[in-house]
Amino acid sequence: MMSVPPVPSLTLLSDLPGGEAGHDFSPGPAAECSSALDLVRSALGYFLEMPDETERWTRLQAVRRDASAMIARLPRRPSAAPFIHEVHELVREMAKSGVHEHAVAAADLAQAEIFLRKDWPGLLAAMLLVPAWQWPAAPLLMEVPDWLRPDYVRWLFAAPQSFSAPGQAEHYTAHTLRRLEELKRWMNRAPEAKEELKVLGAYASHCSLLPACFGPENLRRHAELRGELLRRVMGRRDDHYRAPLKLRAGRRLRIGIVRRHFEPNPEVYATLPLFEQLDPERFEVVLFTYVNDFSRLEEYCRQKCADLIVLPADLKDQLALLRKSALDVVLFSTNVTAECNVVTRLALHRVAPLQVVHHASCVTSGLPEIDLYVTGALANPEGMAAQFSERLGLLPGPTHTFNFEADREEAQVVCTRADFGLPEDAIVFVATANFRKIIPEVQQVWARVLAATPGSYLLLHPFYPNPPSTQAITHFHAEFERILRDEGVDHSRLVASTVDFPSRDDVQSFVGLGDVYLDSFPFSGVDSLVEPLALGLPVVTCAGDTLRSRTGASLLHSLGMGELVASSVADYQALAVMLATDAVYRESCGARVRLQMERAPVFLDSKATSQAFGELMELAFDEVRVKGPALFRANTCPLALGGGFGRFVPVGA
Repeated sequence: MMSVPPVPSLTLLSDLPGGEAGHDFSPGPAAECSSALDLVRSALGYFLEMPDETERWTRLQAVRRDASAMIARLPRRPSAAPFIHEVHELVREMAKSGVHEHAVAAADLAQAEIFLRKDWPGLLAAMLLVPAWQWPAAPLLMEVPDWLRPDYVRWLFAAPQSFSAPGQAEHYTAHTLRRLEELKRWMNRAPEAKEELKVLGAYASHCSLLPACFGPENLRRHAELRGELLRRVMGRRDDHYRAPLKLRAGRRLRIGIVRRHFEPNPEVYATLPLFEQLDPERFEVVLFTYVNDFSRLEEYCRQKCADLIVLPADLKDQLALLRKSALDVVLFSTNVTAECNVVTRLALHRVAPLQVVHHASCVTSGLPEIDLYVTGALANPEGMAAQFSERLGLLPGPTHTFNFEADREEAQVVCTRADFGLPEDAIVFVATANFRKIIPEVQQVWARVLAATPGSYLLLHPFYPNPPSTQAITHFHAEFERILRDEGVDHSRLVASTVDFPSRDDVQSFVGLGDVYLDSFPFSGVDSLVEPLALGLPVVTCAGDTLRSRTGASLLHSLGMGELVASSVADYQALAVMLATDAVYRESCGARVRLQMERAPVFLDSKATSQAFGELMELAFDEVRVKGPALFRANTCPLALGGGFGRFVPVGA
């Protein structure tokens, strides 16, 4: 049991002069509120040092409530204006801290409604008290004063780092769509250009689709609204560039690949197979990046292309350089659906006749200038094209192919069960999904699997490769342990590693401690499944209705192991329990996985993938040249290759 230092004396606002409920303000109400915010900031920092201490959380809640009440009583006179910036800064600090992951108390929601009667001071108070995504009654944008709208939009679209209760992911997704629709309606009311730029600029700083990906919904409408709003604020309205379309006959197709960087990253390992073995007689590949990192992987990439060019810093210069490069095809290979990064900004513009994204963006881009989304046929059942604003381009096989050999390092760590306190004879479920993917619904199912298999353990490595804040880690543990208690499972059967492994091979050593690998849902893993499959572990996954829920299933189908793909959460749970309790079946599945992996699976075959990708780019370019990008995109029939690629044969789809 850890010793807990004494709680320092934190004065509550009710202890301050004029802090009592209903007290009239003295001549300096803003100064008093500033002192109150200092108390909140101090309590927040103290809480984040040890976020598992209930008393610290209670203290933070108390001073925040008192500060909000004091803000709500501010006079509406402009004399309070200098104080407003301090409130906004603290609201942003609260959002970034991860505090908004906690479910809001019903009493605080009710208090926020009461605050709204106090005009703009009441709205500021409510913004400090509750996060927007948990407050359905937050005012419409048109009801907010002009001067407050940019900061109000930042608050509206601030997302939690993770979710802490079942249903929150879906609730957040619905909130985001509702507010995007509202923002578009407001924009169409033709506000002044200066105000529009401020408001949409505020949205652009919080425009990631990633938090919504943890729910099961189709995100096409979210993505299209996001793309329209981003183009409005970041696209050049006077830019009417039309890429020249040249006949392909008698020359090589010129393909540009744009990434933020080519340092070791799952996106790079999954991009390499698309171009590294393209026929140099038919294709010329140029890589564009924003930084040179001089890694071994970047050097390998440089050797596999005609040139690697570092883009200039200014967007206008980037556009000029790319357009001067006379590309036929440009592939934006960085995730353009997360934050509005430099590649997203570039992808809002036309630089080539055919503009492409692929599985680096886990949902449709929604960007108006993207023509084609490339993925694998095994993850795309009939009707999937309706979830994409782009034309779907289907490669035979699973969603991803990887090349992990380009810069492979020998493992430096040999993991043992004793290292993690695991009995040698216990059944161990293992998962390396990022903690954000392990939403409460997943935790609940995993807890029930443990409850149904007495003596088993769950071994996680959820904070790799970019560890979150201490508060996020502690919150994840606390919420998961609460769910375990609800299912009657002792928390000691959950082991979550925080080891910083040097390489993927070291992670594989960790995965090898398990008997059954559990995939996340509805946001499935893909590169994280390669290690357990390479070790011959049975992998349990659940295929949903979206591409991001079928990536893991596509790998298993390509191995002919469709029996490990559940079609519902109940089937997923039953399959995991059966693999744990039926040793014969578990060993049989493991043996078959090992056999298929020894035959060099398609998702590790760069040659076949490069060949298929090249054929698909030629096919797409020829159609764009004849029809133009608009008609090409309007065709809802996925663009797919015929036979002839041998090992890329759909199995058990």
